[in-house]
Amino acid sequence: MSDHAQPSDFDAEIREAANELIARHGAEVENATTEKMIEVLDADSMEDVLYWLKVRQCVRGMSGNDRYVRRMPDKIIWAVEQALEQGRNRLARMLSNIYSVAKADEVADRPERRK
Repeated sequence: MSDHAQPSDFDAEIREAANELIARHGAEVENATTEKMIEVLDADSMEDVLYWLKVRQCVRGMSGNDRYVRRMPDKIIWAVEQALEQGRNRLARMLSNIYSVAKADEVADRPERRK
């Protein structure tokens, strides 16, 4: 799958899951799919990871949003996606741990940035 995948590129189950998530999470839907993908990656279920990767890509296609890669966690999750697409599961798991640390650091730094 590429970043320019269209909703029609996905099967009905993926499109339905993407629609439900968009309805539930609105503008935060991509964050929700990222967290779910990392969660199942940590659970060591590559089938589930690939499912959520497709859902995430379908959500992006449905919302018309390009991949956002300005913040460090966003860049890392893009690397996780690329590793998964290339079948480099071990690398994806390592990157998911780095993502978790980068995301936690970003959240911890938010109050300081507002001062």
